[in-house]
Amino acid sequence: MRRYGPRSGCRARKPSPAAVSLPDTDVLTRILFVAAEDWLFALRHLPAIRAALELGFEPVVAAPASGSQNTIIRSGARFVPLKRPRGRLVAALWRQVAELRVLLAREAPALVQLHGPRAALAGEIACRLAGQQRRAMAFSGLGGIARQGGLPGEAARALARLAAGAIASQGATGLIFDNSDDAALLGLEPGASGMTILGGAGIDPVQHMPEPMPWSPPLRLVFGSPLLHANGPDLAVEAVSRARAAGADARLSLIGAALSGRGAVPGATLAAWSRLPGIAWYGPTADIAEVWRQHHALVLPSRGGDGLPPLLGLAAAAGRPILTSDAAGCGSFVRDGIDGRVTPVGDVAALADAIGLLARAPGLVERMGRASREKLMAGYTERDVINGLKTAWRGMLAVEAIA
Repeated sequence: MRRYGPRSGCRARKPSPAAVSLPDTDVLTRILFVAAEDWLFALRHLPAIRAALELGFEPVVAAPASGSQNTIIRSGARFVPLKRPRGRLVAALWRQVAELRVLLAREAPALVQLHGPRAALAGEIACRLAGQQRRAMAFSGLGGIARQGGLPGEAARALARLAAGAIASQGATGLIFDNSDDAALLGLEPGASGMTILGGAGIDPVQHMPEPMPWSPPLRLVFGSPLLHANGPDLAVEAVSRARAAGADARLSLIGAALSGRGAVPGATLAAWSRLPGIAWYGPTADIAEVWRQHHALVLPSRGGDGLPPLLGLAAAAGRPILTSDAAGCGSFVRDGIDGRVTPVGDVAALADAIGLLARAPGLVERMGRASREKLMAGYTERDVINGLKTAWRGMLAVEAIA
């Protein structure tokens, strides 16, 4: 991604008479992004910084600092570290709200965009208490709301639908989704007022160009998403093992660091998987282009809740087919049989069959890879995301907030 230096001392550009009006001011106006994690913002939302700069606003990102703040700063934003929530839920939430109220008073942003469930809850309360009416909630997946079953899951989705409807009905607020599946899960119809659907994280197709396919056989698959249970690395390992047992010449590379915390795959498990035939864990890498040069396809059997994972766009940019599940976001991005295969969530047998098919048909792998790149170019590039954000913000900024 191109880097843009911080803009200091610049002024908000005044719109032409034909354009939707933006705040007419002689001082620098700001868009404040509040995120639960700086690394997640750096991974998925850097195009938002460029969109703010193109509109003449100063982008300010507020999040707990965990090592990705320099990436955010190099992209052109000012970074404000937040305290990490600790302690009991209610007390931690109240401390977050108090910290954000102070931040809102100091920054006086023209618009606030909230990223992630925790940031959204505390930020929404703080905005209401501070009288900050122009605000947007950006959903990069619905997390446990999408995955949880039974009555608790239904209750959580019902509450989320009520909240989403209330926010979307106010002219100065908005909801921003990675994909239409998540919006539908919250009861929002296509084209609903106050709702914007973006093409995921947005990939720069110039920086990420198609890579030549390696020799085959074997069929070389890569799982490169964060190594979390929700993303299905265990399903990928089992499916490749089944496909190999059925005679497919397939190998799987697991790319990523061993993480800690809830839902993470421990390092001991990754090491055990690496002892299985055809499975190897290589740890993290910064050279994504080299990953694609060594692999034929991406396998990401997501269990859902992750929106539109950026890795799908990176694989498509490189001209690689994608094997994924029909989870929200993933299943709507990949066209089954055209640029990859889509199997039911958790269906290891179907995924193993898809792997066997690709292992036997290198020509199909090549055709699906070309179609995958074409899908990316049809609405999922970084420019598409930037333009979508600018349009959404213009709509919110043009509405008179109710006193």
